[in-house]
Amino acid sequence: MKLTPDKLPSQLSKGLASVYFVTGDEPLIVGETIDAIRLEARRQGFEERESHAADGRFDWDTVTSGLDNLSLFSSRKIVEVRLLTGKPGKQGGAAIVDIVSNLPPDTLFIFSSPQIDKRTAGTKWAKSLQTAGVWVEVRRLSKEQLPAWIGQRMRAADLECDPEGLEIMAARTEGNLLAAQQEISKLELLAEDRHITADVVCNSVADGARFDVFQLADAAVGQETARAIRILYGLRKEGIAAPLTLWALAKEANALANLWSRLDQGVPLPRAMNDARIWQSRQGMYTKALRAHNEASIRQLIVGAGLADRTVKGARHGQPWNALLELVLLIAQPGKSAIAAQVI
Repeated sequence: MKLTPDKLPSQLSKGLASVYFVTGDEPLIVGETIDAIRLEARRQGFEERESHAADGRFDWDTVTSGLDNLSLFSSRKIVEVRLLTGKPGKQGGAAIVDIVSNLPPDTLFIFSSPQIDKRTAGTKWAKSLQTAGVWVEVRRLSKEQLPAWIGQRMRAADLECDPEGLEIMAARTEGNLLAAQQEISKLELLAEDRHITADVVCNSVADGARFDVFQLADAAVGQETARAIRILYGLRKEGIAAPLTLWALAKEANALANLWSRLDQGVPLPRAMNDARIWQSRQGMYTKALRAHNEASIRQLIVGAGLADRTVKGARHGQPWNALLELVLLIAQPGKSAIAAQVI
């Protein structure tokens, strides 16, 4: 069974499964999901808890050897295993398959992992967890979903917030749900009439947004210039390596150039997208970018990507993050001068 976190309470009310597999890259929601499973387990008499963190060198015998050793004072046990990389390795995969194929009585297993890709989900060990129990997949919230999520959390805290306030708070906490929840808890203490205005948010909510290079790429290709620049600033502030940022941007620049070349050869856009292996969820932003570009701007983009590559790698004089900013602008606002932009 595969569920989203919002469906978990209904499943728990119908009966506790023997195995849960919680995956995702949102620490707050993953933690809350596991807490909900633990709480229901305690209600049903699972009083003992055993926890393991499994990396590439983890000894899986420490899990399997203790399965028959229940405490004298407890008849039921929770066994939690965190797969730190999402890949248990050959020994770990075999151990997981063996565990779920021979589930001991009075034992609840909670496996957790970062988000897994389609290939990993198709492995024998992952399929065994899905077949034997409940897979709760925690997906990262998009920037469009974040205001509604914050509004829901505020209502749960008996707070009401203006739509503008929700948008501001979403912008300041994007990519960092832990920070968003902390700010809601702070507002819960500050709000006298339980109503939160945009001014209150501006004055009390710190900028705790966190970004990754994939969000930067999406913003640039999606022609969201201001957001892309903000993310680039954030990445530099967080200490993300310039070569990693370059990789993400150059990948998109090459994809746009390849798509443009295919279209110029008369290949229909849907086929060009599929041939280039552009995910369905990203085809809309690529379509928008291709409409914004022309032959001259694509040529300029190819040249700019090469210059940025040389600058970041030290083969050309210049500031790496300035070169990355210029590349962002060449993707996100074709036809406009990147040099005229504010320098980081």
